[in-house]
Amino acid sequence: MHGADFAGPPIRDVVTVHGVRVTTRDGSWALVRASSNKPELVVVCESPISDARMREVFAAIDAVLRLNPEVGAYNQTI
Repeated sequence: MHGADFAGPPIRDVVTVHGVRVTTRDGSWALVRASSNKPELVVVCESPISDARMREVFAAIDAVLRLNPEVGAYNQTI
């Protein structure tokens, strides 16, 4: 998966400890993990570039999760 496009710049790193964290070459990242107090998924995104870039990353994760409901309950929005 490294080098693949993810909402823009290629993926730099994927970490699968306590969920899945994807970091792109521009330093933007998203973490998908199980909630610690509810039976659902939590998504956290950040970008050193801009708020708009962070929203692009969230939109990419959101699209994948909504198309694959078998991964678990999910209802987050920004």
